[in-house]
Amino acid sequence: MADTGNNRLYGLQMLRFFAAFSVLLGHVMHEALSFAFGGTESPAIFAQNNFGAGVDVFFVISGFIMFYISDGKFGQPGAQRAFLTRRLIRLVPLYWLFTFLMLLATVVLPAQLAHSQLNLGHVLASFLFIPWPDSTGLAHPVLGLGWTLNYEMFFYVVFSLALLLPQRLGLLAITGFFVGLTLINALVGPTQTQIAFWTDPIILEFLLGIGLAMLAKSRLQLSTPIAVLLLVTGIAGIAFAPMLGLGGPYSRFIVAGIPASLIVAAAVFGLRETPRGIGKALVLGGDASYLSHPFSINVVVLAWAKLHLGSAWLFIATAVVCAIAGAVVLHFAIERPLLGWLNARFTQRPGDAVRSTREVARPRGVEPLSAP
Repeated sequence: MADTGNNRLYGLQMLRFFAAFSVLLGHVMHEALSFAFGGTESPAIFAQNNFGAGVDVFFVISGFIMFYISDGKFGQPGAQRAFLTRRLIRLVPLYWLFTFLMLLATVVLPAQLAHSQLNLGHVLASFLFIPWPDSTGLAHPVLGLGWTLNYEMFFYVVFSLALLLPQRLGLLAITGFFVGLTLINALVGPTQTQIAFWTDPIILEFLLGIGLAMLAKSRLQLSTPIAVLLLVTGIAGIAFAPMLGLGGPYSRFIVAGIPASLIVAAAVFGLRETPRGIGKALVLGGDASYLSHPFSINVVVLAWAKLHLGSAWLFIATAVVCAIAGAVVLHFAIERPLLGWLNARFTQRPGDAVRSTREVARPRGVEPLSAP
């Protein structure tokens, strides 16, 4: 039997692929509806999906990974620096690259983009991971899907500060801080963009991931039937819980965050063997960054309009395949070499205070993103 610790990370990598696929499918369906591909025959599912819950899965995974790779390192000299260095290397270069490309696309092809108005404050905030309202009033950066990375950077900073403390105290501080932030969310006005963003109860999903990582460190394992039950319950929750019509700031945490944690638990505690065959392909899909997806989708949109094609389902299938293939190609051509060089240049060798995710699972690889 393969090493259980490694398999937990393999399971999360495969789950990352499915979470990214869910978000991708939601984006592609939105584009099909926006450009009226299929006309009146467009599938009704366009307006009735919760595919964005893949983001919630990513946030739970993020909390899990950060604690899992840092357990026992709290309060140790150099732990905070090592953690932040690896996280920044993994997040910043690719995000800045694709943000720059989106700025270029905004200038060259403004009619192709939903939000083509630029202002200096929004652009600077996008590069600095600060939530800032776009032209529609949403707290989305220039690269729209980067709003999740604004949360990731927030998680990184808070978690790195907790690493300065003994582990028990650090975890209590993170928990108290995040819970306290969500309690003031209802008092925040609509014009207080940054405070409203950072106090959104979605941040509690990060704590769910930490909790699962603590259970994983206790060597908890589940039988296959129990793991399957958790998986099915989580998927059903994401699919049907929104029908309950819950309102208030905690509604997303309840209808998506909690089911997402069940799905992550199934992947973490249910996987027994090292993935082979299609499992390896899924791990690769989880490794590849999703940041190129909007560009691949827009290329397909342009081609569809140019060729006057109308099949909505064919558009969806084509855009999804192109986005995944493009991400994998860029993973090998740009992402992996760039991050490998940066890690070799700016981080210590194996045995650092904080090791990367893929170093734990596969010593010669490059650690994955924690979120979409």
